[in-house]
Amino acid sequence: MGRKFKVWLDSGANIESRYEDEVDLDFLGVSSEEWENMNERERDELMKDVAWERMDWGYKEITDE
Repeated sequence: MGRKFKVWLDSGANIESRYEDEVDLDFLGVSSEEWENMNERERDELMKDVAWERMDWGYKEITDE
């Protein structure tokens, strides 16, 4: 088992608005060496992608009928 990380996304809307998961480097498809060679911005972007996988959002045009 490789390195594990806790990832979360919280809209702050209420107690149920927090999504939390644990992932490891295998799940991310990244080797330990690749992780070590990433800068902070690259690590942030990778983890942000994991957190946003569960986010539901959208929009709908409202027309007068």
